[in-house]
Amino acid sequence: MRRVALLAIVLALAGAGCFANGEAPDSELTTITPTCRIVNDVAPRLQALLNAAHADGVALWPETKSYAWFEPPRITSCYRDYEMQEWWRGYWCMFDLCGNAAVPGTSVHGWGRAVDFEDAGAELTFDSPGFWWLAFRGWEFGFVLPDWAKASGGNPEPWHWEAV
Repeated sequence: MRRVALLAIVLALAGAGCFANGEAPDSELTTITPTCRIVNDVAPRLQALLNAAHADGVALWPETKSYAWFEPPRITSCYRDYEMQEWWRGYWCMFDLCGNAAVPGTSVHGWGRAVDFEDAGAELTFDSPGFWWLAFRGWEFGFVLPDWAKASGGNPEPWHWEAV
């Protein structure tokens, strides 16, 4: 009986579009902008969030450029494949700041459930209008700033928001 139940769970998960972190097939991702592909179930909420921000006069977008000291091979502001997770981890570790990037295979970006935002073409900061808009309205669309990314967190990143 246990084996049948376990088999049923495995088959259900296989049909639900499961994939390894950083290995999402194209069929599981929706393109929001040229630099942002996100898992299909989150895409409508992200699009609604962006539309609401723009309607409120806030120029909030997934990042369109890198704010690193040198350009990565690709800008991936939402879903990040395993290769790009390795790139970012290597980038930050080069400066002895490994904590600024998740261990490859553990990133919320690798599940396609995180967005790095910018505000009016500039990096999102804790003082920018886009950050304050997200702080007050992001939850309406199921997006939160994780505790570790808050100003008082272990690695402040005002631009990093996650879908819950």
